[in-house]
Amino acid sequence: MATYGGVLRRSAAVVERARDSVRSTRKALARFARPQSFAAPPHAEAAAVRAVRNLRSFRLHYALLLWVLLLASLFPRHRATMIFLMAASKLALLYGALLKAFPNSALLRRIFDRRISAAVALIVICAELVMTGAVPQFLLAMGIGVPLVLFHALFRVRDDLTASGEEMAGGTGGDPRPISEKKGDLEMGSR
Repeated sequence: MATYGGVLRRSAAVVERARDSVRSTRKALARFARPQSFAAPPHAEAAAVRAVRNLRSFRLHYALLLWVLLLASLFPRHRATMIFLMAASKLALLYGALLKAFPNSALLRRIFDRRISAAVALIVICAELVMTGAVPQFLLAMGIGVPLVLFHALFRVRDDLTASGEEMAGGTGGDPRPISEKKGDLEMGSR
C-alpha cells in the first residue's frame, strides 16, 4: 500500500510538469509573435545586437518554421523525401528526449555528442535532398523562410524593454506594483 501512494505522488508530479510545460510553451508562442513587441531598431549596432539575441532566444521557433516550410514545399511531388525528413526529425526528437531523460549519461553526452550527431544528420539530409532532386524546393523554402526569420530577429523587441524610457527612469512609472508583476502581465498579454 505504501508504494501505491508513492506512485500516485510521482504520477501527480509528472502531470504537474506536463501542465507547466504546456503553460511555458503557450507563453513562448505568445511572446514569439505578439504585435506590440515589434519596433524598428534605432541604429545598425542595436539591430545587430537585437538580431543575435533573438536568434539565440528563438532558435527552436526559427528552426521549426524553416522545417515546416521545407516539408510544405516537398509535399506535392517529393513525398518520399518528406517522409524521410519526418523520420529524421523523429530521430532528432528522440535523441533530445533521451538527453532530457538521462542528463548525466556518459554515453549520450560524450560518445554521441550533440554537435556531431547534428552534423551527421545534416549531412545525411543534404545527401538525400540532392539524390532525390529536391534542391529547388529546399532553396524555395529557405528563400521564403530566411527573410521571415531575419525580419523577426531584427524587429522583435525584448519583453523587459517594452516599457518607455520615462518609466524606466522613474522607477515603476507611478505604478505601485512590483516589476515582477508587470513582467507577468506582459507574458500573459495584458498591458
